[in-house]
Amino acid sequence: MGTSQSTGRRKPESLDQSEFRERFLQRMIKRHPEIGRQRQLELSKIRAQAEATTVSPEDIHEARQLVLETIVNNERPVLFVNDNRIDTNGAMDFGAEAQHLLKLLANSASSIAPVLQHVGRFDVKHFPNTDFLGTGWFVDNDVVVTNRHVASLVAQAGPSRFVFRRGMGGRDIEASICNAHEQSDPANADPSRIFAVKEVLYIEPDSGLHDIAFVRVVRNVNGNSGGFIPIAEKDADDDTEVCVIGYPAKASRRIIPDQATMEKRYGGVYDVKRAAPGYSLGIRDGQLEHDCMTLGGNSGSVVLNFRGQAVGLHFSGLYHTANYGVSATVLRQYISGKRWNQPIQVETSKPSKPRKSSSEVPQQIAPPSAGQSAVVTVRAGGVSVTIPLTITVTVGSQTNLSSPAQYGVADVEKAVLAFWDARPEGVVAARVGYVDDGEKIGDIPCIAASVLPTQMAAVESSALQEFHGVPVRYLPANVQEQIDQMVPESVDSIAYDDSARKGPEFSLEPVNEEMALLLHVGPEYSWDTLKAFLDGAGLDGTGESEKSKKGMLVSAMYEFHATHIKNAIEQRLSNGGAVTLVLDNATFAGDGEGDGNFDRRDVFHRWSQQFDFSDVVAPEGVRGLISDSYHIKVTVRHDDTFWLSSGNWKGESSQPIISQDQRDNATDVDLPGNREWHVLIKNERLAKTYRSHILQDFKRSNELGGTPQPEAAGLDVMVDVAIEEAVELERKPPRRLVEPMPLQKKVRVQPLLTPDREGAVYSEAVLKLIRSATDSLLFQIPYIGMPSNPRDDRGYIDELIDALTKKLKTLRDARVILRSGGSRYSAPPHTAWYFKSKGVDIDQCLRVIQNHHTKGMIVDGQKVLIGSHNWSKPGVTLNRDASLLFNNNDVAKYYTQVFEIDWERSNPVRPRKYVKPESVLEAVGAVPPLGYRRMRLADLLKED
Repeated sequence: MGTSQSTGRRKPESLDQSEFRERFLQRMIKRHPEIGRQRQLELSKIRAQAEATTVSPEDIHEARQLVLETIVNNERPVLFVNDNRIDTNGAMDFGAEAQHLLKLLANSASSIAPVLQHVGRFDVKHFPNTDFLGTGWFVDNDVVVTNRHVASLVAQAGPSRFVFRRGMGGRDIEASICNAHEQSDPANADPSRIFAVKEVLYIEPDSGLHDIAFVRVVRNVNGNSGGFIPIAEKDADDDTEVCVIGYPAKASRRIIPDQATMEKRYGGVYDVKRAAPGYSLGIRDGQLEHDCMTLGGNSGSVVLNFRGQAVGLHFSGLYHTANYGVSATVLRQYISGKRWNQPIQVETSKPSKPRKSSSEVPQQIAPPSAGQSAVVTVRAGGVSVTIPLTITVTVGSQTNLSSPAQYGVADVEKAVLAFWDARPEGVVAARVGYVDDGEKIGDIPCIAASVLPTQMAAVESSALQEFHGVPVRYLPANVQEQIDQMVPESVDSIAYDDSARKGPEFSLEPVNEEMALLLHVGPEYSWDTLKAFLDGAGLDGTGESEKSKKGMLVSAMYEFHATHIKNAIEQRLSNGGAVTLVLDNATFAGDGEGDGNFDRRDVFHRWSQQFDFSDVVAPEGVRGLISDSYHIKVTVRHDDTFWLSSGNWKGESSQPIISQDQRDNATDVDLPGNREWHVLIKNERLAKTYRSHILQDFKRSNELGGTPQPEAAGLDVMVDVAIEEAVELERKPPRRLVEPMPLQKKVRVQPLLTPDREGAVYSEAVLKLIRSATDSLLFQIPYIGMPSNPRDDRGYIDELIDALTKKLKTLRDARVILRSGGSRYSAPPHTAWYFKSKGVDIDQCLRVIQNHHTKGMIVDGQKVLIGSHNWSKPGVTLNRDASLLFNNNDVAKYYTQVFEIDWERSNPVRPRKYVKPESVLEAVGAVPPLGYRRMRLADLLKED
């Protein structure tokens, strides 16, 4: 039923969806035999109809599951809470058991209504991409309970108290509990219903059993302003009527595949207070289970019985599988004992002196009650009781894998998970790594732990050097890993409007038509070809007509900085043309003139006053068009010719001005700028598709509150970033340059866009492309985003990496070129470690080269993927990106020769060495410390 996601590690084993639905039906039959008989009759008819045909048992099972899914959905209503009452209007289309629950709710209104005001939304400020994280509810006049995985996003343990994390712009995250946000609310909540979080009192440690946290809020208790929800005296029995009160947020397609049913049940309205009645499934493994309908924002919701008492704190749910909550027994124990008054537990594995190895993973069996001093701990091979003396009773033999010959990669993978669960303070990433062998990545696997540079010395001097018999190698967290600690990862839902893009003009189906193409690459011909396109040159021997030149140029661009491109655009505008631009706020990061750049704010404002020019910055986050980045690079001309690329409109990298003298000497002196793959195409259907989507982006961005230029707040916060001192091999000159290639013929090509269908359009097409490879696969991509949390399930990106890994192991010719240096994202050793751990011969399959920004793939010498999609979680799902998938051997031959030229001048992946930790520090003083560069936080966050 639920989809709430929790980072709490301890969760009971759950049933799969089919088992859950079958159990749901049987429980309903037991509760209401008359309802159950009707449902059984429906299922019997389905089976009889299926058996009367020649369908397989699998088809019969699938048909049954579809009916069961409908039954489950129809029997668990989701209702609005308005004016502190549960609104049952419009709930008549639910099933018979749902109607029974609604009647009981109505009869219990006098008990439930008074406590609804004590449930609020956990709102945040300065938090990236969202303004709320979950739900909380009052357990005392000024104390609110929520989930550990909610509170830990805004605060972390300090030496003596919890401190708020830094958010966007370097400012402390601010939190509040608002008991409004009802469907009937005005746009701005009554200030008297907003309670600022004064302090975070308690967050259950990661090693603890319960996903629970407490915060103190500013709440003046006078008259009717106080009060809280009482905790039930005993846990909810099986089949007890319960109701979840909270703020469900829209779930992505990957979590709930049946988006239509979700939209129907929630009416397309999310993030407001809801009531979801259902039944308790009793206590299992010490935790409450229930079958109410929940979504992600329900994290921290109260689970009420129909007497208005809390029987649980909801913390996690899996769609049509199970919902979990902290039980009333635990809640009473924590609240009556005022758990928040206990000293903060800082989780660390620091002994008094370095230890060589450990196969012990502490796990606290039960939290001590108030005043209790003894701690009972279970470890592999023994039980310890701290009184404070420690007495260890050995109950078996321990296995100490001290030699590499005694363990394999599978053992290391298990050890990484255990290490992550008991990681020392300061460790922000853990993965399978390999011990260096001189200047090569060696063959001995290890646990590779990334540590915040500020805590590197303490961890190296005191943390375990072996864990479960596997060596541990501590490395300073790279810039990306540090940023991940400062700014939490991308959101999982956005306000993109798939439903508005249904007509043929938005079709993303393959096109197989006659068309004109101009294939070209950078840096050698990036600007020359783009300039000709902007000036009106045609692909079929003719140029734009004067009428066409006065038509609209529609462009979607991540970064637009270059003065020479600005001049070309301004020339079109001066000639009477129109320009519509949709931009990412990265365009304005580091705004100002110099180094070939122009002042974007000033120029765009002037254009809007003088010419037919419109622009908008795409909003980001849960209420935005995209999650993190409007990362697309597409421009469509009025004459149905369009430019699609991996390259931004940046002069120093993607669009450098290259002279003929430089080209003549390019095999001796390498050209400046990035390797980029570009394509120009003249085709009405494809051009119409991209034009329609960009114009809809423009419209939707304005509807979502987008503005022509981003607000200045946050862009000017400065940080000091260590200058990279790792030795990088310069990119060798190419053996030859590849000139642009015109092509006029029938070509099959499919347009691919994200975030359409939440990444399914791109990801499913590329998965199919990779899996279709039978002989060769050549892939050039700046980076492949590897997870820092080994327990993280990242959806499509993990599926893509898995599919690629299998082909690297099995194809006759499978090779990948990554980028070395130049970006906070680039971590080739992480990718190399992963591939090697899966059995890939990285010496043969993996290379790196500086200054490449291409995102291209060639399969079996026939199919080509070219575009702007990065391989990261948001890059393949909820960012705006565009690619093309060609099925044509001429296109494949052209880009294959470019790949081979780069492979020849690439280098093996080097071990991850460093001279000093690359810290990201607050900018203090007039100049940065020696060895650091000062830059805007916005520039760092938006490095491409």
